[in-house]
Amino acid sequence: MTIGIVLVVLFGMIFIGVPISFAMLATTGLYFLTGPTPVLIELLPAKIFEGLDNIILIAIPFFLLAGELMNRSGMADRLLHFSNLVIGRVRGGFAYVNVMASLLFSGLTGVAVGDIAALGKIEVLAMEKAGYPRHFAAAVTVASSLVGPIIPPSGIIILYCAIMNVSVGGMFLAALIPGVLMAVADMLVIGVQAKKRNFPLSDVDRSFPAFVEGTRDAALALLMPVFLIGGIVGGITTPTEAAAASVVYALIVSILIYRALSFKQVGKIFMNTTFESARLLFMIAGALSMTWIFALEDLAGKVAFIFDFAAGSPLILILIINTLFLILGMFMDSALALILFGPIVAPLAYSAGVDPLQLGIMLIVNVTVGLATPPIGYVLFAMCSVVRLDFRTLVSEMIPFLLVKAVLLVIIGMVPALTMWVPRYFGF
Repeated sequence: MTIGIVLVVLFGMIFIGVPISFAMLATTGLYFLTGPTPVLIELLPAKIFEGLDNIILIAIPFFLLAGELMNRSGMADRLLHFSNLVIGRVRGGFAYVNVMASLLFSGLTGVAVGDIAALGKIEVLAMEKAGYPRHFAAAVTVASSLVGPIIPPSGIIILYCAIMNVSVGGMFLAALIPGVLMAVADMLVIGVQAKKRNFPLSDVDRSFPAFVEGTRDAALALLMPVFLIGGIVGGITTPTEAAAASVVYALIVSILIYRALSFKQVGKIFMNTTFESARLLFMIAGALSMTWIFALEDLAGKVAFIFDFAAGSPLILILIINTLFLILGMFMDSALALILFGPIVAPLAYSAGVDPLQLGIMLIVNVTVGLATPPIGYVLFAMCSVVRLDFRTLVSEMIPFLLVKAVLLVIIGMVPALTMWVPRYFGF
């Protein structure tokens, strides 16, 4: 099987409904069985376990568990109220609150769909009750949820670091400015829309006692990402140790302080997280089997040959990589796109002078924006399901948000300081 046939078989299986993990493993098996050395298939299990034998990957189940515990403990409501106290007083304030709440909550879930699940319905219904059209409220929520995979702690960043052998602490710091800029871009769109469509003002009580009370309620959620990132960047804990500590922190807050979860509920959360972690790791195993094929077929060399015309222009190369991963994010799971194609484009980008930290953030932002980009847009379908909204109506409201994010993607690629200034300041 040539590399072209391999890709046709893989995407053909996915198209007819075969689960992605099984499709990748089956394609790998067929590749070796039909090749000149079928005995290589005996090495496949060892190759997969070799790739999974990475201590950084253990952090992912811990962060998933911590995020789910904090989600179920009512943390979302507290952050939403705190955001309203801070930024909700201007016209269209509740839309700004939506973005700020997602920016804060992203440190608890680290995934866009987790943000939708935790805050989506709450935010959309609250905005609709305050006088906003449901389709605009849903568009704001989708756009702001894309901050989740960027702002640390982020599962997709940890996964990327494990696959690409990049510093987790450095990537966390490199993600801060791009993540905040994504939220600011959403707020710029909201500002234009608020003036044009005369959105309402928020009437929440903003007296000093109310502000103090709201801040106190949200303090434990706000401090969690600070402790985690500070521990990793400061060299006090490894990413895996920080992830485990976050679970302990979430259990204490959820059960002992907020008294929001029973031991029975915690047991169900552990079961759900175990299932999600196994699903993700199984997908990583399948992707690692595909990367072995790519290495044997020298796919990186073939791609480099295709990109030869851009060798003299880093600008063109970065634009091509941006476009490629944005398209991949539309049709593929974000983690899968990064695992399969990140190692292929990395040598090209490094040879053009792109720093590994900048490349990592650039790729992650691209596949994340792809989650909300038609025609697939996994997060778009998730939102339509949560609030029962027509897909086309939601897409029409998303266009301004996607346009500003497309501009931001180019800026992140063209201005290395946006990703490199913070990690360089801390010595990465």
